[in-house]
Amino acid sequence: MNQKNPITSEEILARATALQDQIVDWRRTIHKQPELSFTEIKTARLVQSVLNDLGIEAETGVAKTGVVGRVVGKNDSGGPTVGLRADMDALPIQEENGTEFDSERPGLMHACGHDAHTAMLLGAATVLKGFADEGRLPGSIKLLFQPSEENRDDENLSGGERMVKEGVMDDIDAIFGLHVDSRSTVGKVGTRPGGFLAGGDSVKAVIRGKGGHGAAPHMANDPLVLAAHFLLAVQNIVSRRLDPLESGVVSLTTIHGGTAINVIPETVTIAGTMRSLTPEISQLLEDEMRRACKVVEALGGEVDLEIIKYYPPTVNDPEATEVAVHGLKKLLGNEQVHEPKPVMGGEDFSYMLREKPGCFFVLGVKGEDWDQDYPVHTSTFRIDETALPIGTAALVASAVEWMTQKG
Repeated sequence: MNQKNPITSEEILARATALQDQIVDWRRTIHKQPELSFTEIKTARLVQSVLNDLGIEAETGVAKTGVVGRVVGKNDSGGPTVGLRADMDALPIQEENGTEFDSERPGLMHACGHDAHTAMLLGAATVLKGFADEGRLPGSIKLLFQPSEENRDDENLSGGERMVKEGVMDDIDAIFGLHVDSRSTVGKVGTRPGGFLAGGDSVKAVIRGKGGHGAAPHMANDPLVLAAHFLLAVQNIVSRRLDPLESGVVSLTTIHGGTAINVIPETVTIAGTMRSLTPEISQLLEDEMRRACKVVEALGGEVDLEIIKYYPPTVNDPEATEVAVHGLKKLLGNEQVHEPKPVMGGEDFSYMLREKPGCFFVLGVKGEDWDQDYPVHTSTFRIDETALPIGTAALVASAVEWMTQKG
């Protein structure tokens, strides 16, 4: 490895900052043409074009619509290979921001910042290729532009899971990724070792009773009443079955039953989500959900319960997190790097972290002078674009720090 002219944090930040206008342009181009999960055709073409212009060979069609590029370091030892990941898909939301770069596709919007993630990784590719061309990159970088973080295909696979199954992670030694954080101000980054984001499972319970006339409830077995008992039993899972020092969420969010005011229906359907930070708690929530069904059965009803495993918990490797935090603090200063509480939202970067050591961190995108938050997954979600070069630099710094320490 070439130690004569090591890459410095000051260089990383300066080169990323110099790309501010370009990264903003990439982000706005992608923002205007949002694409849903596994349909990111235009976004992938843009990514491929930028990588090719940089002299980076791009493999397309990975995990259906993903793109993978590689920046090869020019050094004697070869060094480790570090993966950097960005997701590319948008959401079915009608944008209501009123900017010149609002979504041009009705009903679709980049409301979770994946346009920014993709633009920042393109910026990181630019910076890293520059270091590689100078013969100073102490290893190689694998750039993962992933489709479909928000959804799954007809085989119940997300983009991250598909990439893992296709072997994208096999030659990677460590993996790093980020997500915009609309609650944290520009200039701050946050991460923590261990469980950072929750795993999520979907729940659907079809409660079957006996229908009848609303004027003669004694002749029926009302599934609405059975559903009420089921709901109360479910509410006891977290409050009475889960250790109060552990984290878990059970939210039943939809209930459907009945068609007329004088008809007791045959069935009621209830659905929702379960979230946890460890596989053990995930199993406990599932077991207790099945126990809640016994209440309905004790009252003469039946329950068809379907639990679909969604994303596993996002668990940061302690060593990789320590390395990343060290690099981020050198880049931005100790006071700008914080350890946030775990978040009960899910993220399919978790599949990559199950394969190799790595770290997922969040990037503050809230403007210093903003008097309110603009949360993700809403029609008015927005970011302060001065955060974009910071995110680019943070990705580069994490990768370089790992290669420097482990090469």
